[in-house]
Amino acid sequence: MSRYQLQQCLFDHLRRLEEPDTTARADRVLVDGYDLTEAERTALTTGDVAAFHTQGVHPVLINAFCRANGWKRADYRQLFPAGADVVVGRPRWRGFGSRADGRLGPDGRVHLEPGRTTGLDLQEA
Repeated sequence: MSRYQLQQCLFDHLRRLEEPDTTARADRVLVDGYDLTEAERTALTTGDVAAFHTQGVHPVLINAFCRANGWKRADYRQLFPAGADVVVGRPRWRGFGSRADGRLGPDGRVHLEPGRTTGLDLQEA
């Protein structure tokens, strides 16, 4: 019913695969005990990576699931809709010291106040 339950189920599946004496298969996700919609349940039981992506599963979990099944990034990336890797909004890492926030000048120095620099030569993030 929520993205959290979907991701928790996938996370638990990946942890189960790490147990040394496990008989679990990478392509068989157990969905019992999770509050999932029918679409989420179907995506998990069929291993529909494109549905994981459109339903908002974190990319790290998608990557771990695919790697557990022996897929490389080039194998499953083509399953994502066109433009799906476009970042919308301002990412956290663009904070301090980038030209986007106006603190890294064309001279490559961080400008904390107009006319004053840190004296450090930094590259744009």
